[in-house]
Amino acid sequence: MSQTLPLPPASTVESETLLEGMGYKEELNRELNFFGNLALVLSDITPTASLLVVGTAVIATAGTASVWAYVIGAFIALNVALCMGELGSMFPVAGGLYSIVTRVLGRPLGFLALLDYVGQAIFLPASVAFGVGTYIHSLDGSLSTKWIAAGMMILVALIALLDVKFNAWMIGFFLAIELVVVIVLALAGFTHVHQSLSTFTHPHVASGSGIGPVATSAIIAALAVALFSVNGYDSAINFSEETEGSAGQIGKAVVTAATLGVIFQVIPFIGVILGAASLVSFLHSTTPLTDVVRTSFGHTAVTLVTYGAILAIFNASLAITLQFSRIVWSSGRDRAWPMPISKALEWVHPRFRTPWVATMFVGICGAVLCAQSSLISVVTFTSVLIIILYALIAISALVSRVRHRDQPRPFKMMLWPIPPIIALVGVGFALSQQKSSDLVICACIFGGGILYYVVFLMPRRDRYWTH
Repeated sequence: MSQTLPLPPASTVESETLLEGMGYKEELNRELNFFGNLALVLSDITPTASLLVVGTAVIATAGTASVWAYVIGAFIALNVALCMGELGSMFPVAGGLYSIVTRVLGRPLGFLALLDYVGQAIFLPASVAFGVGTYIHSLDGSLSTKWIAAGMMILVALIALLDVKFNAWMIGFFLAIELVVVIVLALAGFTHVHQSLSTFTHPHVASGSGIGPVATSAIIAALAVALFSVNGYDSAINFSEETEGSAGQIGKAVVTAATLGVIFQVIPFIGVILGAASLVSFLHSTTPLTDVVRTSFGHTAVTLVTYGAILAIFNASLAITLQFSRIVWSSGRDRAWPMPISKALEWVHPRFRTPWVATMFVGICGAVLCAQSSLISVVTFTSVLIIILYALIAISALVSRVRHRDQPRPFKMMLWPIPPIIALVGVGFALSQQKSSDLVICACIFGGGILYYVVFLMPRRDRYWTH
């Protein structure tokens, strides 16, 4: 009589096993360990670039009340990260969040999640690249912000074509520089305090040539941008097909990166606002955070920080391009597009085993957008895309416990169902205060996506949108 062997503990289930169980074969190199994955993810969250680029947009929206937007946004983000960590450990695939939504909520919603992700792949790298243009322009006013950003996107894409392990080592080196910049920002504020805590309890925002009070609606509107600032921890899932070890490590990387990303942004952000010598100048500045460094440590220090910031933003652009190229590559593998496009996007370089066509797609789209748009418009629209996808993940975290109750969860969130409920309420509030033009654009994108799904994908479900 044969004996049934017990199943291995969920925490030891290998990512390769789960990948094969989803019907995929190994195509990318598994040569990242947990810390290599974490370095890529932290660089994707990019505390320095988020503070200096996205943080500027948060300040423009909510003034000194931005601190509340950051604190509330960070709380929501950590709850979203718990949802992503659990689901990502169950489905450790390069498609990341769209693959999760597809498997939990069904193919139609999964395709809309893919469109959302592809939209982010076009807009998000560009929003970070704008930071390089902005800070190089601050060093030499004769240089064009847009064209610097566009050129950097192409350079980043070319580097991203190389081996992922090489990129991880390089990104880890630049990440160390980035964290030094964050620490300097924090020290500039906390060692030269000019504002009292009433700056946060009675906040102000730029108004005309002066400042005025901040409306509660502005804080809620800034939530989406603050969520964008700490966004990026989902990339641990996108790199899962290149990460060694158990699937539980993927969930751990998501939550660890989110926690560190929050710490390295919220604390320096509070310090910088406290260190602002003049609120009027601070709130009207295009580079408010480095202005505080100049006031505290002098012109030489701000020049060094600016160079460090440029390196950090370059690093972030590289990590983000690496992430989104995996998503675009996965969409081709899943046959989301007409066959010639899908086959081109899923092409993997035979030596480096990296998705070359998908990477250049992300780089070229980002470059075009940099040349044709502005920082604020890119950031606010991308923020809406992010919070919509967060909502789908929170719903998936609730539904999965019912539909997949017997499936192994190598990483299991604490206090379920509280995290997904908090995430849903938070992103709902944030979404309610976004610009109507951004919401209309998203509605048009999703409307077109539904039409494409019904007309093209559904009749060909045997060979398209296959996973």
